[in-house]
Amino acid sequence: MREPLFDELRDYAGNAVRQPDFADIRQRARRVRRRRVLASGAAVVATVLAASGLGYAAVSHPDRGPHAAVAKPGESPQLTAVAATGPDDLYALVARCSGCAPELSASDDAGTTWRRRTEPPAPADAGVPRIASIVSLGPGILAWRDGRVLSITDLRTEAKAPWKGPNDRLWITVDGGRTWRRAGIDPKPVAAVPPGTRPVDCGLAGPVSPCRIYAVNPATGRFAPLADQPTGIDIESGWAGQTNVPLGARLWVPGLDPVTRKPAVASSGDGGRTWRTHVFADGVPAVANDGWTAAKYLPTVAAGPGGTAYVLTYREDIRRDTHSTADGGATWKSGTVLPEIPDAGFVTADGAHVVDAGRQFLAGRGDGGYARVTLTGYPARLLQLTQSVSHQAAGRYLVSSTPDLALSDDGWTWRRIATP
Repeated sequence: MREPLFDELRDYAGNAVRQPDFADIRQRARRVRRRRVLASGAAVVATVLAASGLGYAAVSHPDRGPHAAVAKPGESPQLTAVAATGPDDLYALVARCSGCAPELSASDDAGTTWRRRTEPPAPADAGVPRIASIVSLGPGILAWRDGRVLSITDLRTEAKAPWKGPNDRLWITVDGGRTWRRAGIDPKPVAAVPPGTRPVDCGLAGPVSPCRIYAVNPATGRFAPLADQPTGIDIESGWAGQTNVPLGARLWVPGLDPVTRKPAVASSGDGGRTWRTHVFADGVPAVANDGWTAAKYLPTVAAGPGGTAYVLTYREDIRRDTHSTADGGATWKSGTVLPEIPDAGFVTADGAHVVDAGRQFLAGRGDGGYARVTLTGYPARLLQLTQSVSHQAAGRYLVSSTPDLALSDDGWTWRRIATP
Protein backbone atom coordinates (compact mmCIF):
# COMPACT_ATOMS: atom_id res chain seq x y z
CA MET A 1 0.00 0.00 0.00
CA ARG A 2 1.23 3.49 -0.82
CA GLU A 3 1.58 5.79 2.16
CA PRO A 4 -0.30 9.12 2.06
CA LEU A 5 2.91 11.08 2.48
CA PHE A 6 4.35 9.42 -0.60
CA ASP A 7 1.50 10.77 -2.72
CA GLU A 8 1.62 14.15 -1.02
CA LEU A 9 5.33 14.67 -1.63
CA ARG A 10 4.94 13.65 -5.27
CA ASP A 11 2.20 16.24 -5.61
CA TYR A 12 4.22 18.90 -3.80
CA ALA A 13 7.18 18.39 -6.09
CA GLY A 14 4.97 18.53 -9.14
CA ASN A 15 3.55 21.82 -7.89
CA ALA A 16 6.99 23.28 -7.38
CA VAL A 17 8.52 22.40 -10.72
CA ARG A 18 5.60 21.70 -13.10
CA GLN A 19 5.80 19.57 -16.23
CA PRO A 20 3.99 19.20 -19.55
CA ASP A 21 3.88 15.53 -20.54
CA PHE A 22 0.43 14.19 -21.28
CA ALA A 23 0.86 10.90 -19.45
CA ASP A 24 2.15 12.63 -16.36
CA ILE A 25 -0.60 15.25 -16.42
CA ARG A 26 -2.96 12.28 -16.28
CA GLN A 27 -1.16 10.83 -13.27
CA ARG A 28 -1.12 14.23 -11.55
CA ALA A 29 -4.83 14.79 -12.13
CA ARG A 30 -5.67 11.38 -10.70
CA ARG A 31 -3.76 12.14 -7.51
CA VAL A 32 -5.34 15.57 -7.13
CA ARG A 33 -8.80 14.02 -7.14
CA ARG A 34 -8.01 11.70 -4.27
CA ARG A 35 -8.45 12.66 -0.65
CA ARG A 36 -5.09 12.66 1.08
CA VAL A 37 -4.00 12.84 4.69
CA LEU A 38 -0.48 14.12 5.29
CA ALA A 39 1.38 12.01 7.82
CA SER A 40 4.05 14.19 9.45
CA GLY A 41 7.50 12.96 10.37
CA ALA A 42 7.79 10.16 7.79
CA ALA A 43 10.67 10.07 5.33
CA VAL A 44 10.33 8.73 1.79
CA VAL A 45 11.92 8.98 -1.63
CA ALA A 46 9.52 10.04 -4.41
CA THR A 47 9.94 10.41 -8.15
CA VAL A 48 8.12 13.17 -10.04
CA LEU A 49 8.50 15.06 -13.27
CA ALA A 50 10.00 18.52 -13.42
CA ALA A 51 9.88 21.23 -16.03
CA SER A 52 12.11 23.74 -17.75
CA GLY A 53 14.71 21.06 -18.40
CA LEU A 54 14.82 19.68 -14.87
CA GLY A 55 13.38 16.34 -15.94
CA TYR A 56 12.70 14.05 -13.02
CA ALA A 57 13.41 15.12 -9.45
CA ALA A 58 13.85 12.78 -6.52
CA VAL A 59 12.56 14.20 -3.25
CA SER A 60 14.55 12.95 -0.29
CA HIS A 61 14.70 13.46 3.44
CA PRO A 62 17.41 16.08 4.20
CA ASP A 63 19.24 13.63 6.47
CA ARG A 64 19.36 10.92 3.84
CA GLY A 65 20.87 10.87 0.39
CA PRO A 66 19.43 9.04 -2.61
CA HIS A 67 19.87 5.29 -2.31
CA ALA A 68 21.32 3.39 -5.24
CA ALA A 69 19.03 0.54 -6.17
CA VAL A 70 20.41 -3.00 -6.08
CA ALA A 71 19.84 -5.30 -9.02
CA LYS A 72 18.22 -8.61 -8.14
CA PRO A 73 19.02 -11.93 -9.82
CA GLY A 74 16.66 -12.61 -12.68
CA GLU A 75 15.17 -9.13 -12.53
CA SER A 76 13.21 -8.17 -15.64
CA PRO A 77 13.93 -5.00 -17.64
CA GLN A 78 11.60 -2.09 -16.98
CA LEU A 79 10.07 -0.05 -19.79
CA THR A 80 10.20 3.48 -18.38
CA ALA A 81 9.10 5.61 -21.36
CA VAL A 82 7.82 5.25 -24.92
CA ALA A 83 7.48 7.88 -27.65
CA ALA A 84 6.38 7.93 -31.29
CA THR A 85 7.45 10.47 -33.90
CA GLY A 86 5.75 8.81 -36.86
CA PRO A 87 3.58 5.80 -37.74
CA ASP A 88 6.62 3.50 -37.80
CA ASP A 89 9.13 5.43 -35.67
CA LEU A 90 9.16 4.41 -32.02
CA TYR A 91 11.55 5.13 -29.16
CA ALA A 92 11.79 3.46 -25.77
CA LEU A 93 13.72 3.91 -22.56
CA VAL A 94 14.50 0.63 -20.82
CA ALA A 95 16.21 0.04 -17.47
CA ARG A 96 17.79 -3.41 -17.53
CA CYS A 97 17.63 -3.65 -13.75
CA SER A 98 16.34 -1.59 -10.83
CA GLY A 99 19.75 0.04 -10.43
CA CYS A 100 20.50 0.55 -14.12
CA ALA A 101 20.49 3.79 -16.06
CA PRO A 102 17.94 3.98 -18.90
CA GLU A 103 18.98 2.84 -22.36
CA LEU A 104 17.47 4.37 -25.50
CA SER A 105 16.33 2.12 -28.33
CA ALA A 106 14.65 3.03 -31.61
CA SER A 107 12.50 1.19 -34.13
CA ASP A 108 11.73 2.29 -37.69
CA ASP A 109 9.35 -0.60 -38.39
CA ALA A 110 6.69 -0.12 -35.69
CA GLY A 111 8.45 -2.27 -33.12
CA THR A 112 9.30 -5.31 -35.23
CA THR A 113 13.01 -4.67 -34.64
CA TRP A 114 14.83 -2.38 -32.24
CA ARG A 115 18.29 -0.79 -32.38
CA ARG A 116 20.28 0.84 -29.60
CA ARG A 117 20.77 4.57 -29.77
CA THR A 118 23.10 6.81 -27.81
CA GLU A 119 21.98 8.66 -24.71
CA PRO A 120 22.99 12.24 -23.94
CA PRO A 121 25.85 12.71 -21.45
CA ALA A 122 24.64 12.47 -17.87
CA PRO A 123 24.78 15.74 -15.91
CA ALA A 124 27.07 15.95 -12.90
CA ASP A 125 24.09 15.98 -10.53
CA ALA A 126 22.18 13.12 -12.18
CA GLY A 127 20.30 10.82 -9.85
CA VAL A 128 21.43 7.33 -8.93
CA PRO A 129 20.19 5.50 -10.87
CA ARG A 130 19.87 7.99 -13.71
CA ILE A 131 16.23 8.78 -14.47
CA ALA A 132 15.01 10.49 -17.61
CA SER A 133 11.99 11.11 -19.82
CA ILE A 134 11.59 11.58 -23.57
CA VAL A 135 9.14 13.84 -25.40
CA SER A 136 8.28 13.56 -29.11
CA LEU A 137 8.52 16.91 -30.91
CA GLY A 138 8.52 15.99 -34.61
CA PRO A 139 9.76 13.40 -37.14
CA GLY A 140 12.97 12.08 -35.58
CA ILE A 141 12.93 14.94 -33.05
CA LEU A 142 13.00 14.09 -29.34
CA ALA A 143 13.64 15.98 -26.14
CA TRP A 144 15.51 14.15 -23.36
CA ARG A 145 15.13 15.43 -19.80
CA ASP A 146 17.35 14.30 -16.95
CA GLY A 147 16.75 14.38 -13.24
CA ARG A 148 18.57 15.21 -10.06
CA VAL A 149 18.04 14.85 -6.33
CA LEU A 150 16.25 17.74 -4.64
CA SER A 151 15.30 18.28 -1.04
CA ILE A 152 12.08 20.08 -0.12
CA THR A 153 14.18 23.21 0.47
CA ASP A 154 15.74 22.83 -2.97
CA LEU A 155 12.31 22.58 -4.54
CA ARG A 156 11.17 25.81 -2.94
CA THR A 157 14.34 27.54 -4.08
CA GLU A 158 14.08 26.23 -7.63
CA ALA A 159 10.47 27.38 -7.91
CA LYS A 160 11.42 30.98 -7.07
CA ALA A 161 14.80 31.18 -8.82
CA PRO A 162 15.12 33.36 -11.96
CA TRP A 163 15.21 31.42 -15.20
CA LYS A 164 18.78 31.11 -16.47
CA GLY A 165 18.11 29.34 -19.74
CA PRO A 166 18.19 25.64 -20.70
CA ASN A 167 20.74 23.60 -18.79
CA ASP A 168 22.59 20.33 -19.25
CA ARG A 169 19.52 18.30 -18.23
CA LEU A 170 17.58 19.12 -21.42
CA TRP A 171 18.85 17.67 -24.70
CA ILE A 172 17.45 17.56 -28.24
CA THR A 173 18.00 15.14 -31.12
CA VAL A 174 16.83 15.77 -34.67
CA ASP A 175 18.12 12.49 -36.09
CA GLY A 176 16.33 9.91 -34.01
CA GLY A 177 18.81 9.70 -31.15
CA ARG A 178 21.97 9.25 -33.20
CA THR A 179 23.36 12.60 -32.02
CA TRP A 180 22.32 14.99 -29.25
CA ARG A 181 22.73 18.69 -28.59
CA ARG A 182 21.88 20.84 -25.61
CA ALA A 183 18.58 22.68 -25.92
CA GLY A 184 18.75 26.36 -26.77
CA ILE A 185 16.30 29.24 -27.01
CA ASP A 186 16.40 31.72 -29.89
CA PRO A 187 15.16 35.11 -28.66
CA LYS A 188 13.76 36.12 -32.06
CA PRO A 189 10.12 35.00 -32.41
CA VAL A 190 9.03 32.83 -35.33
CA ALA A 191 5.85 33.14 -37.33
CA ALA A 192 4.56 29.59 -36.97
CA VAL A 193 5.13 26.07 -35.69
CA PRO A 194 6.84 24.11 -38.49
CA PRO A 195 4.59 21.50 -40.15
CA GLY A 196 4.71 18.11 -38.48
CA THR A 197 6.10 19.37 -35.18
CA ARG A 198 4.63 19.86 -31.72
CA PRO A 199 4.38 23.22 -29.92
CA VAL A 200 5.54 23.32 -26.31
CA ASP A 201 5.00 25.74 -23.47
CA CYS A 202 7.28 27.16 -20.79
CA GLY A 203 7.21 23.82 -19.00
CA LEU A 204 9.84 22.64 -21.48
CA ALA A 205 11.31 25.80 -22.97
CA GLY A 206 11.68 29.36 -21.76
CA PRO A 207 10.94 31.25 -18.54
CA VAL A 208 7.74 30.45 -16.66
CA SER A 209 6.64 34.09 -16.47
CA PRO A 210 5.20 35.08 -18.78
CA CYS A 211 4.49 31.57 -19.99
CA ARG A 212 4.61 31.41 -23.78
CA ILE A 213 4.18 28.88 -26.57
CA TYR A 214 7.34 27.81 -28.42
CA ALA A 215 8.16 26.12 -31.71
CA VAL A 216 11.06 23.77 -32.35
CA ASN A 217 13.32 24.22 -35.38
CA PRO A 218 13.49 20.80 -37.11
CA ALA A 219 16.98 21.51 -38.45
CA THR A 220 18.69 22.88 -35.34
CA GLY A 221 16.55 21.56 -32.48
CA ARG A 222 16.43 25.04 -30.96
CA PHE A 223 13.25 26.61 -29.61
CA ALA A 224 11.79 30.02 -30.38
CA PRO A 225 8.64 31.76 -29.10
CA LEU A 226 5.73 32.22 -31.45
CA ALA A 227 5.35 35.80 -32.61
CA ASP A 228 1.60 35.64 -32.09
CA GLN A 229 0.70 34.01 -28.80
CA PRO A 230 -2.79 32.63 -27.98
CA THR A 231 -5.12 35.50 -27.10
CA GLY A 232 -7.88 35.73 -24.51
CA ILE A 233 -6.51 32.89 -22.41
CA ASP A 234 -4.20 32.48 -19.43
CA ILE A 235 -1.67 29.64 -19.58
CA GLU A 236 0.99 28.44 -17.16
CA SER A 237 3.81 25.92 -17.14
CA GLY A 238 2.68 22.47 -18.19
CA TRP A 239 -0.87 23.42 -19.08
CA ALA A 240 -0.35 22.87 -22.83
CA GLY A 241 0.26 19.21 -21.95
CA GLN A 242 -3.42 18.71 -21.10
CA THR A 243 -3.90 17.56 -24.69
CA ASN A 244 -3.76 14.30 -26.63
CA VAL A 245 -3.09 15.54 -30.16
CA PRO A 246 -0.85 13.97 -32.83
CA LEU A 247 2.20 15.72 -34.25
CA GLY A 248 1.38 18.16 -37.02
CA ALA A 249 -2.30 18.47 -36.13
CA ARG A 250 -4.18 21.67 -35.42
CA LEU A 251 -2.75 23.50 -32.41
CA TRP A 252 -4.77 23.33 -29.19
CA VAL A 253 -3.85 25.15 -25.99
CA PRO A 254 -6.00 24.79 -22.84
CA GLY A 255 -6.11 27.40 -20.10
CA LEU A 256 -8.39 29.73 -18.19
CA ASP A 257 -10.33 32.83 -19.11
CA PRO A 258 -8.42 35.79 -17.60
CA VAL A 259 -11.60 37.43 -16.25
CA THR A 260 -13.95 34.64 -15.20
CA ARG A 261 -11.27 31.96 -14.56
CA LYS A 262 -13.48 29.50 -16.42
CA PRO A 263 -12.00 26.80 -18.70
CA ALA A 264 -11.00 27.94 -22.17
CA VAL A 265 -9.17 26.62 -25.21
CA ALA A 266 -7.28 28.42 -27.94
CA SER A 267 -6.88 26.77 -31.35
CA SER A 268 -4.97 27.55 -34.51
CA GLY A 269 -5.18 25.98 -37.94
CA ASP A 270 -2.25 27.90 -39.42
CA GLY A 271 0.58 26.94 -37.10
CA GLY A 272 -0.04 29.70 -34.57
CA ARG A 273 -0.21 32.70 -36.89
CA THR A 274 -3.81 33.31 -35.83
CA TRP A 275 -5.82 31.98 -32.89
CA ARG A 276 -9.45 31.37 -31.98
CA THR A 277 -10.36 31.19 -28.27
CA HIS A 278 -13.50 29.69 -26.75
CA VAL A 279 -14.58 29.99 -23.11
CA PHE A 280 -16.81 27.22 -21.73
CA ALA A 281 -19.38 29.33 -19.91
CA ASP A 282 -20.88 26.33 -18.11
CA GLY A 283 -17.49 25.37 -16.64
CA VAL A 284 -16.47 25.72 -13.02
CA PRO A 285 -14.22 28.76 -12.40
CA ALA A 286 -10.85 28.06 -10.84
CA VAL A 287 -10.86 29.07 -7.19
CA ALA A 288 -7.10 29.63 -6.92
CA ASN A 289 -4.59 31.44 -9.09
CA ASP A 290 -1.57 29.19 -8.58
CA GLY A 291 -0.92 26.84 -11.47
CA TRP A 292 -1.07 23.65 -9.40
CA THR A 293 -4.46 24.19 -7.77
CA ALA A 294 -5.93 25.71 -10.91
CA ALA A 295 -4.80 22.75 -13.02
CA LYS A 296 -7.73 20.56 -11.99
CA TYR A 297 -10.12 23.14 -13.44
CA LEU A 298 -8.43 23.08 -16.83
CA PRO A 299 -10.17 21.59 -19.84
CA THR A 300 -8.53 18.54 -21.39
CA VAL A 301 -8.38 18.27 -25.17
CA ALA A 302 -8.35 15.20 -27.43
CA ALA A 303 -8.12 15.87 -31.15
CA GLY A 304 -7.30 14.21 -34.44
CA PRO A 305 -5.42 15.52 -37.46
CA GLY A 306 -8.50 17.40 -38.76
CA GLY A 307 -10.85 19.89 -37.14
CA THR A 308 -12.50 17.37 -34.80
CA ALA A 309 -11.79 17.80 -31.09
CA TYR A 310 -13.37 16.84 -27.79
CA VAL A 311 -13.01 18.77 -24.54
CA LEU A 312 -13.77 17.61 -21.01
CA THR A 313 -14.43 20.23 -18.35
CA TYR A 314 -14.42 19.78 -14.58
CA ARG A 315 -17.56 19.62 -12.41
CA GLU A 316 -17.67 20.09 -8.66
CA ASP A 317 -18.90 16.49 -8.29
CA ILE A 318 -15.65 15.45 -10.13
CA ARG A 319 -17.61 14.23 -13.15
CA ARG A 320 -16.88 15.72 -16.60
CA ASP A 321 -18.95 17.75 -19.02
CA THR A 322 -18.29 16.88 -22.67
CA HIS A 323 -17.94 19.35 -25.53
CA SER A 324 -17.14 18.70 -29.18
CA THR A 325 -16.30 20.59 -32.35
CA ALA A 326 -16.02 19.42 -35.95
CA ASP A 327 -14.75 22.69 -37.41
CA GLY A 328 -11.61 23.48 -35.43
CA GLY A 329 -13.37 25.29 -32.61
CA ALA A 330 -15.58 27.66 -34.65
CA THR A 331 -18.68 26.02 -33.16
CA TRP A 332 -19.14 23.75 -30.15
CA LYS A 333 -21.76 21.24 -28.99
CA SER A 334 -22.29 20.24 -25.37
CA GLY A 335 -22.93 16.58 -24.70
CA THR A 336 -23.49 14.12 -21.91
CA VAL A 337 -21.96 14.14 -18.43
CA LEU A 338 -19.29 11.48 -17.97
CA PRO A 339 -18.03 9.88 -14.75
CA GLU A 340 -14.61 10.87 -13.44
CA ILE A 341 -12.13 10.51 -16.31
CA PRO A 342 -8.38 10.56 -15.52
CA ASP A 343 -7.26 12.12 -18.81
CA ALA A 344 -8.37 13.63 -22.12
CA GLY A 345 -9.09 10.33 -23.83
CA PHE A 346 -8.21 10.04 -27.53
CA VAL A 347 -9.76 10.52 -30.96
CA THR A 348 -9.84 7.44 -33.20
CA ALA A 349 -8.99 7.52 -36.90
CA ASP A 350 -12.70 7.68 -37.77
CA GLY A 351 -13.42 10.57 -35.40
CA ALA A 352 -14.81 8.90 -32.28
CA HIS A 353 -13.82 10.04 -28.78
CA VAL A 354 -12.75 7.18 -26.51
CA VAL A 355 -12.29 7.62 -22.76
CA ASP A 356 -11.25 5.29 -19.96
CA ALA A 357 -14.04 5.22 -17.39
CA GLY A 358 -12.36 2.77 -15.03
CA ARG A 359 -11.87 -0.77 -16.35
CA GLN A 360 -14.07 0.02 -19.32
CA PHE A 361 -13.96 2.26 -22.36
CA LEU A 362 -16.72 4.62 -23.43
CA ALA A 363 -16.97 6.21 -26.87
CA GLY A 364 -18.97 9.07 -28.38
CA ARG A 365 -19.11 10.87 -31.72
CA GLY A 366 -20.16 14.42 -30.99
CA ASP A 367 -23.90 13.73 -30.80
CA GLY A 368 -23.86 13.87 -27.01
CA GLY A 369 -24.08 10.15 -26.22
CA TYR A 370 -21.33 7.81 -25.00
CA ALA A 371 -21.61 4.02 -24.90
CA ARG A 372 -19.40 1.18 -23.74
CA VAL A 373 -17.04 -0.16 -26.42
CA THR A 374 -14.39 -2.87 -26.71
CA LEU A 375 -10.93 -2.19 -28.08
CA THR A 376 -9.97 -5.44 -29.79
CA GLY A 377 -6.60 -6.74 -28.63
CA TYR A 378 -6.11 -4.10 -25.94
CA PRO A 379 -4.15 -5.71 -23.04
CA ALA A 380 -6.57 -6.49 -20.22
CA ARG A 381 -3.97 -5.79 -17.57
CA LEU A 382 -3.45 -2.26 -18.85
CA LEU A 383 -7.15 -1.54 -18.70
CA GLN A 384 -7.12 -2.57 -15.06
CA LEU A 385 -4.19 -0.17 -14.48
CA THR A 386 -6.01 2.71 -16.21
CA GLN A 387 -3.13 3.47 -18.56
CA SER A 388 -3.34 6.45 -20.91
CA VAL A 389 -3.56 5.84 -24.64
CA SER A 390 -1.24 8.30 -26.33
CA HIS A 391 -1.83 9.60 -29.86
CA GLN A 392 1.62 11.08 -30.37
CA ALA A 393 1.85 10.77 -34.15
CA ALA A 394 -0.74 10.57 -36.91
CA GLY A 395 -1.60 6.93 -37.47
CA ARG A 396 0.06 5.74 -34.30
CA TYR A 397 -1.63 5.05 -30.97
CA LEU A 398 0.36 3.48 -28.14
CA VAL A 399 0.00 2.38 -24.55
CA SER A 400 2.59 0.78 -22.29
CA SER A 401 3.44 -0.45 -18.84
CA THR A 402 6.05 -3.14 -18.20
CA PRO A 403 5.89 -5.77 -19.61
CA ASP A 404 3.20 -4.63 -22.07
CA LEU A 405 3.66 -2.39 -25.10
CA ALA A 406 0.71 -2.22 -27.48
CA LEU A 407 0.12 -0.30 -30.69
CA SER A 408 -2.86 0.58 -32.85
CA ASP A 409 -3.19 2.10 -36.32
CA ASP A 410 -6.73 3.38 -35.81
CA GLY A 411 -7.39 3.38 -32.04
CA TRP A 412 -9.82 0.44 -32.25
CA THR A 413 -7.72 -2.66 -33.00
CA TRP A 414 -4.59 -3.25 -30.94
CA ARG A 415 -1.57 -5.56 -31.06
CA ARG A 416 1.14 -6.24 -28.52
CA ILE A 417 4.76 -5.93 -29.61
CA ALA A 418 8.04 -6.93 -27.99
CA THR A 419 9.95 -4.34 -26.02
CA PRO A 420 13.66 -3.73 -26.73
